[in-house]
Amino acid sequence: MAGLLATEHNEIYGSLPGIEVPVGDALVSLSDMWNAPPSSEQSRSPSEFRASRMNFILHFGFEASVVDAQELFQSVIGFSKRYPCRILALCPSKDEDATGQGIVCRIFSECYIGDGHGDMSCCEALIFGYTLKEKQYLEDQISIFLESDLPTYYWPYRFDSPKKLSDYQSFFGNVDRVVVDTAAELYAVEELEVPKPEIIHDLAFARTLSLRQSIGQFFSAFPVDRILEGLTAIEVDTPDSLNAELRALMQWIQSVLEDCQNCVENSKRDWFEIVFEKSEEAEIRFVYENENAARCQLNLEAGVAHFDAAIGGSRHSISAVIHLLDSDEALAEALFSG
Repeated sequence: MAGLLATEHNEIYGSLPGIEVPVGDALVSLSDMWNAPPSSEQSRSPSEFRASRMNFILHFGFEASVVDAQELFQSVIGFSKRYPCRILALCPSKDEDATGQGIVCRIFSECYIGDGHGDMSCCEALIFGYTLKEKQYLEDQISIFLESDLPTYYWPYRFDSPKKLSDYQSFFGNVDRVVVDTAAELYAVEELEVPKPEIIHDLAFARTLSLRQSIGQFFSAFPVDRILEGLTAIEVDTPDSLNAELRALMQWIQSVLEDCQNCVENSKRDWFEIVFEKSEEAEIRFVYENENAARCQLNLEAGVAHFDAAIGGSRHSISAVIHLLDSDEALAEALFSG
């Protein structure tokens, strides 16, 4: 009975697909799975389509529900259709008194048949269940299962505090990039105490790609110094459903304007404030002490943005198609851009 406690009290581990194998045999069992003979419909062995480009560590926190975990796991599996990878899913037991045989493991693989002849891609996953007693050596154990000479990415999801997540310093220190989703987390990225904060990328920000492109295109019609001149505030009407995305978007706008100010000679150092207000509609307004004015209405439900501005004596208005990136696109944007 004691050997089962680590899995019986680990609902997320139990809810994810795969074949349970001894941890020590996981890589051999995974290799055997790939080397299975082709089926009657398939003339080539699955191993011929096994071509991982990266390691992807998906780490669930205590705030993740079973439904969360299943949806996120399938999302990463979907991502692997375009970007084949070895997925390592880490599932902690929520029972602080759970004991058992140590880290437990399942292996999983899936192949996708494309439109063309022989067009198929495959992914693989190792799913680990562990108790808090194994936490201290979890990172060393998991490193054994990473494919060498490939980039490694880390997605921690729904940890209940930044301190508990910051405890996993080895993951933050040894991976190539970390993704978080501030729309789902209870902390701000800035609260994480990690050795390389510059490698952390926010999925909420990644989802705003088309908004950033449209805003940049619109304001490129005006001279930079005129956009900055007399700017006192940016007011942001924020629906609850877009709070994380709009805050990430505004951090980007602020950063861009600061860079612009540094490039403008004799630019005043007086700076603007950003004011967020709850609203049912998303809108960004640039407030000036002079006659300048600018407004961006963002209707994501309709998929359209309306921009209007009078800056430096010139008036310009456009409408643009906008959308938030879906989960696969946002993950690719967060991992591979910038």
